[in-house]
Amino acid sequence: MRRLPYDDCNKKEMVLRDFLAMDRTVFAGTRTFLGYIRVTLTLVIATLIFIRVFHGHLEDHLFYLGFILALIVFAAGLSLYLKIKTHHKELQRMEDYEKMEDDLQ
Repeated sequence: MRRLPYDDCNKKEMVLRDFLAMDRTVFAGTRTFLGYIRVTLTLVIATLIFIRVFHGHLEDHLFYLGFILALIVFAAGLSLYLKIKTHHKELQRMEDYEKMEDDLQ
């Protein structure tokens, strides 16, 4: 399993700026995921154009590699995004629990 930020930190010693840094990480992950989607769409469109333009002149099955690459890029981006999102939810849950403990004391 891949390690994510703040895995080794003591959550009780974290301050607001640490949680804000994690929020920035989530936003950066979202922006990166959108970049993966852009690359995927570009690969699909380029593959369709190459198939249309070079139909019959080159081996068509070589162009279908573009679709496979697009699927791989999309899967990698989705996997990264889900890992970051899950980790952020765990941090939020811990932060809410600590606030609840502080309120009870």
